[in-house]
Amino acid sequence: MYGAGMDEMLNAMFGAGGMPGMESMGGFGGRGGRGQRARRGRDVGHALPVTLEDLYNGKTVQVERRRTVLCPECKGSGSKKKNVPRGGNVCPQCRGSGVRVVVHQMGMMVQQSQVMCDACSGTGELIDPRNRCPRCSGSKTVEVDAPVSVVVAKGMSHKQQLVFARMADEEPGADRAGDFVVVLQQLKHDIFTRDDCDLHMQHHLSLQEALCGFQFKLTHLDGRELVVRQPRGQITKPGDVKAVVGEGMPVLKQAGKFGDLIIEFLVDYPDRVEESQLQLLRQALPPPKSVDATARNEEEGEVCYVTREDLSILEEEIKKDEEAEDENEGPSAGCAAQ
Repeated sequence: MYGAGMDEMLNAMFGAGGMPGMESMGGFGGRGGRGQRARRGRDVGHALPVTLEDLYNGKTVQVERRRTVLCPECKGSGSKKKNVPRGGNVCPQCRGSGVRVVVHQMGMMVQQSQVMCDACSGTGELIDPRNRCPRCSGSKTVEVDAPVSVVVAKGMSHKQQLVFARMADEEPGADRAGDFVVVLQQLKHDIFTRDDCDLHMQHHLSLQEALCGFQFKLTHLDGRELVVRQPRGQITKPGDVKAVVGEGMPVLKQAGKFGDLIIEFLVDYPDRVEESQLQLLRQALPPPKSVDATARNEEEGEVCYVTREDLSILEEEIKKDEEAEDENEGPSAGCAAQ
């Protein structure tokens, strides 16, 4: 129900440079003027599957994850030298721009183009192998364990976001890390579906229960057993919808307030009724509005019988009959009902 498309949703939200409104990275050198906004790292999304029971009762989940942080040994400089000034590891080939100008001679013409600097891989920095940090090997970052404790509060909903500020990966050159965003992914439930704070379900009744009243047990999301009943004398029609007030989902951040449980009733009719039962039903129920077929005149009309056969099959048979009728050019009458 909710599982399909979650990866696409996360990719749309976090896969293309972070959340909407997040400042993007500048040029290869990452330099900017005085008025440039502080650059933040990319946000990271994580889909957390939760059951409807989790959203009803609340739950705390420990999410195990690895996180990239600036190397604590070199403070993100990549060099084992202490207190390396900004620009101290500028690539001599591109002078920190991350690109090189390549000149192509084409006959009498000279063409210039920019290509990524192969010496520093476009970073604008080049650290002497002898001076690289022994812990990060000059990469400036390391991976660490960074589990987060996610509190799923009662009444939270599908696709709700829980933001852990500055808990995404740290990036060299960024002024702050992005956010780690947990997106709740509600799993399909066997009985209930949710609509805001209301719970919806369907329940099948026998014809006897629909006419004479019913009583059935229902296990709720918190394990309680509810006894749903309708007294005798009240008839339940197919498709009737009734509400059990206060037995829906809890309202988020409003203790003691709940939605409703909405039940749609479906009536299962028997395949056939014995003649002895028909007599009892005729005595108990109001008389039918249909014509008394036993007392009819044969000339009053043509008898048609309903069938369970698929309508498309009946239409095909009628079509064949019409084609045969056209070929014979003889009048004929037919009648069919679904």
